[in-house]
Amino acid sequence: MPGIRSGRLGVRPVLAVALVSVLALVGSACSKSAKTTPTYDVFVQKFRYHDFPSSIPGGNLIVNFSNKESDEITHEMVVIQLPSGKTKDDVIAAAKLTGDKSEDQWLHFGEIGETNTGATVAGVFDLPAGTYALACWQTGNLGGGEGDAHAARGMVWQFTVT
Repeated sequence: MPGIRSGRLGVRPVLAVALVSVLALVGSACSKSAKTTPTYDVFVQKFRYHDFPSSIPGGNLIVNFSNKESDEITHEMVVIQLPSGKTKDDVIAAAKLTGDKSEDQWLHFGEIGETNTGATVAGVFDLPAGTYALACWQTGNLGGGEGDAHAARGMVWQFTVT
């Protein structure tokens, strides 16, 4: 700005400092309003899911899935949406009737696949409002061999997304 001087420094450095200050304030406000993705630590033990809430808010979420069985076995965590009027008991009944093939009867919203004893695997999910279940259709037995689908053994957890 010709003709305007403020001591030795002039106006330009003052404007630069003001601009940096405004950008710092805007950046600070944006970081405070940023949403954090909810994270849930879920584990399986004795063919049951543990520590997953019965109700969660809709949207993106992260699940850290751990297999804490006492012996070698592979589990999975498949997220399925339950149709109106259906419950986890319907998932268990279908698995008892047709084994691991019953998995195809349900609408999938993602999964954390084969997770061996002692391992933890993370997954990201985006769930709209509705009723869901976590289920495992693996067929292994503790320590080896094959058996009934784990869902048929009751390895199903029902929850609601609001």
